[in-house]
Amino acid sequence: MTNLWIEGGSLSGKSERLVQQFCEWAETDFAKQTNPQAASQKVLVLAVDSQQRHNLSDRLIIATHGRYPVTAITPLSFFRDEVRLFWTLLVKKLDLKAQFPLLLRVENEQELANQRWSDRLKTRTLQMEGISRDRLVRRLLDLFLLAAYGGRDITDIPAILNAGIETNIANLEAGLEIGLEQWQEIGAALQEWREYCWERGLLTYGIITDLFAHHLLPTPQYQRQLKQRFAYVIVDRADEMPAIACDLCRFLLENGAQGMFTFNPDGSARLGLGANPSYWQTLKSECKIVELLPAQHTLGAEIAKSVIEIVSQPILQFIEPSPQVYSIESVSRAKLFRNVAETIAEAISSGEINANEIAIIAPGLDNIANYAIAEILRKKEVRVSPLNDQRPLSYSAQVRSLLTLITLVYPNLGKLVSRDRIAEMLLVLTNAIDPVRAGMLADYCFAPDITNPRLLAAETYNQWNRIGYEATHAYENLREWIEQQSSKDAPLLFIDRAIQAFFKPRKLSYEHTSTLQSLIETAQHYWQLGYRLDQQDANILENFIQLIRQGTVTANPYFPDAPQDSVVIATIFQYRMARLSHRWQFWLDASSDLWLRGGAAALFGAPFFLKEWNGELWTTENQNEVDMQRLQKLLRDLLDRTGDRLYLCHSELSTNGQIQNGVLIPLIEISTIKT
Repeated sequence: MTNLWIEGGSLSGKSERLVQQFCEWAETDFAKQTNPQAASQKVLVLAVDSQQRHNLSDRLIIATHGRYPVTAITPLSFFRDEVRLFWTLLVKKLDLKAQFPLLLRVENEQELANQRWSDRLKTRTLQMEGISRDRLVRRLLDLFLLAAYGGRDITDIPAILNAGIETNIANLEAGLEIGLEQWQEIGAALQEWREYCWERGLLTYGIITDLFAHHLLPTPQYQRQLKQRFAYVIVDRADEMPAIACDLCRFLLENGAQGMFTFNPDGSARLGLGANPSYWQTLKSECKIVELLPAQHTLGAEIAKSVIEIVSQPILQFIEPSPQVYSIESVSRAKLFRNVAETIAEAISSGEINANEIAIIAPGLDNIANYAIAEILRKKEVRVSPLNDQRPLSYSAQVRSLLTLITLVYPNLGKLVSRDRIAEMLLVLTNAIDPVRAGMLADYCFAPDITNPRLLAAETYNQWNRIGYEATHAYENLREWIEQQSSKDAPLLFIDRAIQAFFKPRKLSYEHTSTLQSLIETAQHYWQLGYRLDQQDANILENFIQLIRQGTVTANPYFPDAPQDSVVIATIFQYRMARLSHRWQFWLDASSDLWLRGGAAALFGAPFFLKEWNGELWTTENQNEVDMQRLQKLLRDLLDRTGDRLYLCHSELSTNGQIQNGVLIPLIEISTIKT
C-alpha cells in the first residue's frame, strides 16, 4: 500500500482528491470485509478545527452514500478523548488519585492558575517586564501548550527560553544568570501547576497534550491498542497541525497503517499558534507525492507573482496600475468605513455583484470597525455576517439581569449589586417598565444592604402614582416572585427557573437563546469544578458572578450558518481558517503594520518549540525573515481566494492618529483609485 501526500495551493482540489482516494479505499478494502462499516471505523481522520471536521466528515459520508461512516476529529479532541479513555492507565503509571478527570474551560484555567500563582505574582518572583498579571498567566499557560505541541517536557522550558531570548541590557549589566533565574521561576511555576492539576484530576489542553505526548503515546500497552484500532490515517491540512500529531501519524505508518495527507504550501495560518508545517514535510519521503496545479480563474493566478515581488522588493520605477486592484482611500478611519460601505452598497444595488460574493477582511477587526461598517450596510439594507464573532456573555442584558436577580435571593451578595443594575433588571425582566420608571423604582424602592439587598413595595415611593398602574403591577409581580424564592435552592435550579419565568414566554431569538444556553452550561461546569475543589456554594456563586462580569466567558450570538445573501466580515486568520473564497475582497486597513504579522499575533516563544529550531539565539533578523515569509504565503492564499477584484482600503491615520506606513503601501501605490 502506498501513502499519499497531496500538495497544492488554495482551491486547487486537495480535498476533492482526498475524497476520491477514500472512495478507492472503500471499494478495494472496506467492501471486501465481513463487516464493511466496522472496517471503515479503523480510519483516523484529523481536521484542523471543528468546522472543517464537520465539513470533511459530511463530504466523506456523501461520497460513499453513508455506507462507510468515519469519525473526523481535531487533534486536541483526539488527545482529550484518548486521555479520558486510558485514564486508568495514566493513573496507574503516574500514581494519580483515582478520580474521573474534569476538563477545565479556558476561563477556569486562567482563574485557577492565577490563584495558584498568587504568592509568586504578589512577591514579583514571577514576572515579565511590561506584562500585566493576567497576560503573564495566560502567557505561561500558552508556553505549557506550545511545549506539549512540540513534544518537549515543561522541564525543558527554562533552558529553551534562556537560549532563544536575548537577555535585556539591565540583566546583562547585572549578570546573565538573572535571565536564567527568571526562566527557571517560570519552569517551577508550570511544574507546580501540573502537579496541582494532576492531584485533582483537572485537565487543560496543555495538560492533555502533555499527558498524551509523554505518558500515553510512548506506553507499549497504548501502542498495541493504537495498532489494533487504526489501519488508515487521513490528515486534512497538515500544514496547520502540531508536531505531536505528526509523531502520532508516523507511529501508525511505521506499524502498517496507510496514510493520506493534504498540505498547502501557502497555508500555515496557525504558524506561531502551535502548527509545525516544516516537521510535517518530513513525512513526504514516505509518501507518493501528488502535486496539484494552482487554481485557475482566480486573481492569484494572474497577479500573485507580481504582488509578491512588489511587496517584498519595492522598486522605484513606474508600474502600470493593475485593472483588477482598486484602492479606497481616506484621511480618517471613520471616513474609510463609510467609503467602504457605500462602495459595497452601490455595487450591490446596481446588480454588479451579490452580497454573498463579497468579503471584508482585516488584519485586526476591532469592535468599532465591525460595528460601524455593519450598521452603515444594514441601513442600506445589506446584510452582514461577522465570521465566528464571539461576544462576552456579560454583553447580554438578559444575562446581566439574571446575575442581578441572583443577588436579591441569595445572601451576602450585596456588594455585587447597585441601583443601576437594579434599573436594568427591571427594564429587561418586565415588558411594562420603561427606562424612566425603572430608574425611579431603583432610586426609591431598592434597599441596598451587604447581607440582604431587597426590593421594597412600590408604595415606598411617596409619589408612587407617577409610576402608573401597569408598571406598578409588573414591579409587584416581580417582587412577589423574588420573595417566593428560597436561598436554599441550588443556584443552577434558580437560574433555570428564572429563564422559564421571564424569557421563555417571549420566544427569544436564536441569538438570545444561545446566549442563555451558554450561561447555563457555564454555570453547570463552574459548579462541577467548585465541588471538585471542595468549595462552598456561597463562594462558588460569588466567584461565578464576578467571572461572568469580567467578560472572559464568550458565546456566539449569530446563526451557525451565515445567511446566503450577506457580506462576510472577518479577520485574516478567521477567513483563511474557514477556507472561504469570494469574487470581491476588501482588505481593510491595508496600510497597517498588522499585515506583516498575518493578522494573528504569534504566541510568546513559539519559534523555540518548533522541531526545526536549532537552539540558537532568536534575533530581529530571524523574526523579520519569518514575518516576510508569512506575509508572502498570506498574500498568495488570499489572492487565490479572490475571484476577479481586490479593493485595498486604507486611511492615512490609524486609530491613535499616527501616520500609517505598512508593508502593503507599495501595492496601494500601483492600484486604481476608486472614485
